[in-house]
Amino acid sequence: MTEDTYIRAKLTEINGAIERLTDMLNRMIEVMSKIQEVQDSNSDIAIVVAANSEKLDELKQIVKNISSAPMDSSSPATIADKGAVSGLSSVLDTLETQIRDGVIASDLAQKINEAESMLEERGVTGAVLVKMNRWTRILRTYGRVDTISPQDLGKLRTDLKEWSRDISSRK
Repeated sequence: MTEDTYIRAKLTEINGAIERLTDMLNRMIEVMSKIQEVQDSNSDIAIVVAANSEKLDELKQIVKNISSAPMDSSSPATIADKGAVSGLSSVLDTLETQIRDGVIASDLAQKINEAESMLEERGVTGAVLVKMNRWTRILRTYGRVDTISPQDLGKLRTDLKEWSRDISSRK
């Protein structure tokens, strides 16, 4: 009987070892399947990345073509153009607040000169700058502390409205 007990103990030990090996094999199979899933996912991601890269290249080319294409004067203004015109208009609006009865001519000449410089820095050319420069010269003919005559003040306001229309027409 002792031999029988010994064999049973050995079989139980072998059975336990087989169960542990089975568990270990099951875990290895799970790990292998996870590795395969990760590899499949990596392949899918690589395909998506390649497709996105091609799309980005296409978009870059489209943007490059748009930026290098000549702008047609009949095409609608871009948001950036509208923003630039708005900024230019704000310079003239600020200048308009400076034009009032009793303003000192030399002070206003300085304000017009500053506004002219700002507009020139922002790319405005042509008649608006010439007319602003003309008004600066006219106002400098006044004495250092003289106020502007009502007639000149009216003409300046009229010209300012014309300048605003010219700037707005840039849209």
